[in-house]
Amino acid sequence: MNQVTLGRLLALLDKLPGTRVVVVGDAILDRYIWGKVSRISPEAPVPVVNVTHESVRLGGACNVVHNVQRLGGKASLVSVIGGDEPGNTLLDSLVREGVDVSGVVRFEGRPTTTKTRVVAHSQQLLRFDQEEKGFVSEAVRERLLEQLDRVLPGAGVLLLSDYAKGILSPELARGVFDLGRKYGTPVFVDPKVASIDSFRGATILTPNNLEASQSSGIDIHDDETLLEAGRKLLERLSSQSLLITRGEMGMTLFETGDTLHVSHIPAVAQDVYDVTGAGDTVIATMGIAFASGASLLEAAVLSNMAAGAVVGVVGTAALSRDELKEILSASPLFDPVSGQFRPEGFRPRVRL
Repeated sequence: MNQVTLGRLLALLDKLPGTRVVVVGDAILDRYIWGKVSRISPEAPVPVVNVTHESVRLGGACNVVHNVQRLGGKASLVSVIGGDEPGNTLLDSLVREGVDVSGVVRFEGRPTTTKTRVVAHSQQLLRFDQEEKGFVSEAVRERLLEQLDRVLPGAGVLLLSDYAKGILSPELARGVFDLGRKYGTPVFVDPKVASIDSFRGATILTPNNLEASQSSGIDIHDDETLLEAGRKLLERLSSQSLLITRGEMGMTLFETGDTLHVSHIPAVAQDVYDVTGAGDTVIATMGIAFASGASLLEAAVLSNMAAGAVVGVVGTAALSRDELKEILSASPLFDPVSGQFRPEGFRPRVRL
C-alpha cells in the first residue's frame, strides 16, 4: 500500500488553491445568541441568560462551501433559500466568502432554514428551528438541475450535503447522479438515514457511527460489528467507498476493488466543545483533497485532522489551509524522523 506521509499531505495542501468544487444540499443559517447565566428565573425553573452579543454563521451546505473556500478552493453552491431576511443574510455571507451563488434558487413561499442557538459559558442551553422540511416542488427541482448542469462542467468533485430539509429528494438525487455521470464527476455524499438509499452508486458516503448503525440495522460497538455494518452498507448502496466517522474512535475507511480494503484512522485526543458542523468539515476536506490528487486514504487522514480541530470550537467553524498545515506538522500521529503515519494507535490497512 502507499504510505501516508506528512510530506505528501503537506504537498497536497499546496495543490488545493483554485480547485473547483460544487456543493448541492440544504442551505442553513446558524444564529447564535451569546450570554451569561447567574441566576434561575423566578417564573420557571430555567436559567436567565444575560445576552452579551449575537452572531450568524454558515450552516449545512453553506458550511461545506465555507470550508472549501477556507482551504483555498473555488466553491459553487446549488440550493434553495427563501425570499426573506435570513436568506439575504446567507447570500451576503456567502458572497463575502467568495462563493459562487449563481446556482442558488430563491423561493418566496419557503422560509430559509434557520437554527438559533442560545449559548452561555460555552454551553448550548437551547436551540429553536425555523424551517419547512417538505421536498421542493418539481418546478424548483428542475431549476436546481438546470443550475447544476451549468456550473458542474470542469469541477473536480460534486459534494451532496443532506440535512433532510427538503432539497435532496429522491428525484433530485437521481438527476444529480445523472449529471455526475454525464461529466465524469466523482460524487461524495454526507447522507441522512432516511434518504440514504437515494445515493446509490456514490463514489463515497460519509455517515457517522449512529447513522451507519441505523442504516445497516447493526449496532456498531466493536470492530466486528463495524466491519459487518460497512460490508452491508457497501453492498446495499453499490458505493465504491464508505467512510464511517466515529468521534473519539476516529474514522474507518472502506474501499472496494478486487478485494475490500479497510483502514482505521485514529482521532487525536483533545477537548471537544461542539461537534456542530464536523461532518461538513469532513466532506469538504475529503472532496477538495481528492479533487486535487489525494487518494481516498490521504483525503480521509486530512479530513480527520481538520474535523478534530473544529470540534474544539463552539459553533460551526472552518480551518484555513495554513491552519491545517500547522496542525499536521504538530501532530503526534506522524513519525518525527520519517514523517510516516505512526503505527501507534493506528491499525494498518487490512485486506478482507
